Amino acid sequence: MGAVTAAGTGVPALIDALGQPTWQPELGLERPDAPPLPVATCRGFSPQPHLPPLVARRLDRPARLLAVAAKEALRTAGETLPWPRDEVGVTAGTANAGTEALVEVLKVVFLASPEEAPPMQFPSTVANAPASQLAILEKLGGPNLTFAEKQAGGLRALVEAGRLLTRRRAAAVLASGVDEAQWLNAEAYHRLRFSRRSPLGRGPILGEGAAVLLLAPAGNLPALARLVGWGAAALPVPTHLYPTSGEALARAAAQALQSAGVAAADLDLVMSVHSGSRPLARLEVEGLIGALGAHRPAAVAVTDRLGEGAFASALRALVAVLALGGTPIAWPAPAHLAALGFPSLSAPPRTALVTAVAGGGSAVAAVLTAP
Repeated sequence: MGAVTAAGTGVPALIDALGQPTWQPELGLERPDAPPLPVATCRGFSPQPHLPPLVARRLDRPARLLAVAAKEALRTAGETLPWPRDEVGVTAGTANAGTEALVEVLKVVFLASPEEAPPMQFPSTVANAPASQLAILEKLGGPNLTFAEKQAGGLRALVEAGRLLTRRRAAAVLASGVDEAQWLNAEAYHRLRFSRRSPLGRGPILGEGAAVLLLAPAGNLPALARLVGWGAAALPVPTHLYPTSGEALARAAAQALQSAGVAAADLDLVMSVHSGSRPLARLEVEGLIGALGAHRPAAVAVTDRLGEGAFASALRALVAVLALGGTPIAWPAPAHLAALGFPSLSAPPRTALVTAVAGGGSAVAAVLTAP
């Protein structure tokens, strides 16, 4: 696994933050004509120790974030990968990759002329550029897929990686989520009242970062966890809104449990989608009760601190893997689930449910188990 988050560069920085009950990111994304926006950014991130300067120069910020996180994940496989590189795939979820490059190109097009558009930035204006750049950088010739499924994109990438392996379309897959902190994108969410945080800290925040999990069939490398089942459902709503019902989340979770052959009563951990949004909290309660009945496993939330986005759903899966491996997590269960009897995590779990709900109404769920 590999990660770049508001907690720092690398999984060890994330583990350190997870071990501090009161840890909070330093929020703030500068914008031209107003106070900073409440976004959890990767403030100290630099590609310099990880990428050659000439390589870093041709990559935009999302591609740099993803490349650095992927390098950390690939290091566990050793200098020589145990699979042919042309059989290693990449799946990525993103909510906003390419926004900054697109803004810069359009500025020139509108204020000068199309002929003066910067050619170096043009390839980065599409959302699948980070995954493509990663494949070029690491010489990975397997399937390369990007999912623009808003907040569920990162978990969708993980599920699709599992599908590619199950159907023998790849020997291994780097499954990931990546988002950049870009002020115009954050401004849009802010005006739609998605990202409003009061002085008391209530309300959702957007996040920047990359989370990568290296998936492969059993036997190639020592396993950190196993992806054993997944499911998906939808309840269509306008693209900037969460669904008003937890029905899709309940169906996705039930499908994931069924495909994994796991009973709801056997779950030890739920990775909460909690972001600080009250409507999302109500939706999650309805969805989890619909899928789990009276069972109350431990609950862990990371999105309310490290930020919402496609990368956040991949990060929830990564944190679930850490928990399954015995990493202590000191962050308490989110209040809306604790009030219903979901405890904080106090012992290493054996089985975890990771979920995601996206603006527009899609829901994705995956079941992970200890190896």
